[in-house]
Amino acid sequence: MSTLNNLAIRYGTDKSSEIHNYCVKYEKYLPFNRYDKLNIMEIGVLDGQSLKTWREYYYQSKIVGIDINPDCKQYDDRDNNVYVEIGSQFDSEFLTQVKTQYGPFDMILDDGSHINEHVIFSFKQLWNSIKPGGLYVVEDVCTSYWKEYGGERYKKDTMMEYFKGITDEVNFFGEILENFPNAHARREDKLTEQFKTKAYDYIGTQIESINFLNGIIIITKR
Repeated sequence: MSTLNNLAIRYGTDKSSEIHNYCVKYEKYLPFNRYDKLNIMEIGVLDGQSLKTWREYYYQSKIVGIDINPDCKQYDDRDNNVYVEIGSQFDSEFLTQVKTQYGPFDMILDDGSHINEHVIFSFKQLWNSIKPGGLYVVEDVCTSYWKEYGGERYKKDTMMEYFKGITDEVNFFGEILENFPNAHARREDKLTEQFKTKAYDYIGTQIESINFLNGIIIITKR
């Protein structure tokens, strides 16, 4: 049976080991089985190679692609459970329509514009459509350091600085548990309950983990 990377090479997506080497990492870090019935969305369709790769690898899944280029509609293949919608990842109305129509999702991958502002915007808009235990994946994180994409090393509001900041929220800012026998306990359920009681609203408290890899960030929902 073909590996994800072999399929990526066959279909010519740059996620393969011949270019970015993302698919080798995905086979290691994605928690799904090939036969799972998943609902996957990818931001950025381009020439359709990635959609075809996901469709064959997760062969029982629904694959949804979005892209700003109307030409990408040609890769819509509903007979094979592949759906393509045209619109911008920087358009809240469009993203709301997509997640309402197709969500919730087991995995969303952002391989879109790679503009830092767009990446952060899309994540904030779409995070609530990820199922518990699901993943949000950001690709080509190197643009966090590239000025033409609004990036720069240690610059505020780049995708890297944004997600690094959320790691504090994942740790509940070190909040001490109240009304609990051991105040130093780090139980997520009790800390989440305490944050809700105090009306704290931090996206990071919904996150199980953030995994930073070369070129990829994988965010797992609690």
